[in-house]
Amino acid sequence: MNTFIKFLLRFFTMKIIDFIAILVLGVFSISVNFSFGDSDFILEKKEVSKAPTISKLELDGEISMQICPSGKCEIVFSNSSFIQTTSNTLTIAHSINFSIKFNITDTNADSKQKEYFEKFSESMDKCLIYNIKDKGREIYFCNSIINSIIRISDSKSWYYDSIGIYDAIKNTYTVKGDFISNSPE
Repeated sequence: MNTFIKFLLRFFTMKIIDFIAILVLGVFSISVNFSFGDSDFILEKKEVSKAPTISKLELDGEISMQICPSGKCEIVFSNSSFIQTTSNTLTIAHSINFSIKFNITDTNADSKQKEYFEKFSESMDKCLIYNIKDKGREIYFCNSIINSIIRISDSKSWYYDSIGIYDAIKNTYTVKGDFISNSPE
């Protein structure tokens, strides 16, 4: 009998528990690659249950060139929030407001550099928790395809498929996302 036909027969006669195990392993392998691979968007927060503080925000790929074409910009944070999971909800949410600060050289005769600020908002309204690890640690993994960055001046948006990791013991939250689309210009 052909090897492919044997594979198909074995595949379609598997028990439901085997299908679930394969599905869980597939999701886990995708999550590990996504969590530890290169991402277009990385956000790290600490002290999230008290006063969320941003310790890292990285933008790579297409969005970084659209937001900061010179590549020499400074991010200035103005507001940060974090809504943690409760016994009634299995979601995590966050938002940040920030400005991109860069210098523009005035084309007038004096050629002075002027500081320019462009305001942005980044948020993930609902990150659905799909895994909770509890071996002496309390770590929540969640996934969202509605993570977005919005430029306030013209409402241009960039969207990410993101995974969030909330460590309740360390009081940290990390989001890594891959760019999926942007709004029309």
